[in-house]
Amino acid sequence: MCKNRGPGSTLLLFVVLIAATSQTGCKSWSERGAKGVGLLPQASPNETQFSSYQPAHPYQQLTTGLLGRKLHATPPEAGMPIEVNDFLVGPNQKTADYTLPSLAIFEIRTGTGQLKVGGQARKIATGMTFEVAAGQPFTIENESEVPIGIRVEILGSK
Repeated sequence: MCKNRGPGSTLLLFVVLIAATSQTGCKSWSERGAKGVGLLPQASPNETQFSSYQPAHPYQQLTTGLLGRKLHATPPEAGMPIEVNDFLVGPNQKTADYTLPSLAIFEIRTGTGQLKVGGQARKIATGMTFEVAAGQPFTIENESEVPIGIRVEILGSK
């Protein structure tokens, strides 16, 4: 005849089983070691067979320190033309003046720094959004060790 055990003894049995299986699992894991193949061989100095891959929308230099790429543009028959771009400013870099033809909305995706529009400076950080008026020259100064990534929607561009 089985005796009815209390909840405390069932819990104790469970804890003992977990401890026993975790010890054997850890031991066997540490004994197995790495299964990798190691580092790739060093490329020779005259290696010329590079990848032929080219991104669909590569970055291009817009001005000193500022890279940009167009991701999307609405077709001309759409009511209001909209362009979606990505801007990139390298770590600890400062851009030269750059001007957009139409009103733009900036969304800071990575990095921190300072944006100067029309002589007025403002701090920028990841998650911030703001607008830059048409024809207003701006500069961006990256004050961090990571690139500043900005999604830019240009409204009413041609």
